[in-house]
Amino acid sequence: MALTQCPSCNKRISSKVKECPHCQFVLAGQSKEEMEREGFRIKQEKSDKLLSRSMLALLIAIAAFTYLFLQQPIPGTWQYGMSIGAMVAGVIWFLINRVQLLFLKKKKQ
Repeated sequence: MALTQCPSCNKRISSKVKECPHCQFVLAGQSKEEMEREGFRIKQEKSDKLLSRSMLALLIAIAAFTYLFLQQPIPGTWQYGMSIGAMVAGVIWFLINRVQLLFLKKKKQ
């Protein structure tokens, strides 16, 4: 009995099981090609989600910067603090998502 990785959740499972105990992915009756295709599909879904989140984070940062530039709130007011906070949070969130995406792409190879 050897340990392999589930093509769906990427966790270690026994090569003898018919269904993954973690994600209930059915392994029995599937060819190696079908399991590889499922693994590729799952990784592509993760990549798409990370890309969507990074674009949302970038949109938040741009919107906050635009508000700060156009409205020019007085420093020290809550509007100024919120716009600076949203801009910083958006940029940090964007960078985190891009690093996660980079690690996911390296993991694929």
